[in-house]
Amino acid sequence: MNSISPRKELAGPIILVTTLLSIGYSILRYNVVGDVPWKEVPFFILNKGISLAALILLTLNFSLGPLKKLNVRINEELLDARKSLGVVGFILAFVHLIISVAILNPSYYPVFFYDEGTLTTRGGLSLLGGVLSFVFLWIYYVSFKQDLKKQYKIIRIITSREVIMTVLFFIGVHLFFFSYPGWVTVHKWHGGLPPISLISFIVFLTGLVINLVGRK
Repeated sequence: MNSISPRKELAGPIILVTTLLSIGYSILRYNVVGDVPWKEVPFFILNKGISLAALILLTLNFSLGPLKKLNVRINEELLDARKSLGVVGFILAFVHLIISVAILNPSYYPVFFYDEGTLTTRGGLSLLGGVLSFVFLWIYYVSFKQDLKKQYKIIRIITSREVIMTVLFFIGVHLFFFSYPGWVTVHKWHGGLPPISLISFIVFLTGLVINLVGRK
């Protein structure tokens, strides 16, 4: 008697492993081999790990479909996990936004502020990119709510290639202006480990290329 095996649920393990590895790397780089005090783990360091996990999950959500169109073999279980990855990625991005606003001050981000306490151009551009990318993410995911399903034209526009490219663009702006000078000063990297912002930017560029080539 033949039976069809149920598909494996991959979203949970992917989310768990991605989040733990991201937070673990953040603690390793800044607290274990770096000189950041351990008292900063519950908020400042955790925020860094959350931001990386959010970006990886969102990039997977945006990129698995285009990868399949590029004839990359993607199993159905992984494709089925896209929505869950995207939703959790969005939630983590929201948590990252709230924590970042809460600690946005010269003590944590001195390069973002002038002596009088106002934002520098770099700080303003980074924050603008972060806020706009979140706004477009919110627009993208709210389009899947039940009461919008019949408005097909709106959904087609919001989930279009242009909107997704806009989200990725503003994520890139946020990451680049956040800490690009630290990417080239390798001798200052904690324990020789690359900054989380640099890893995030590489993830962003990978997702951007995949979507530019594979998304029509």
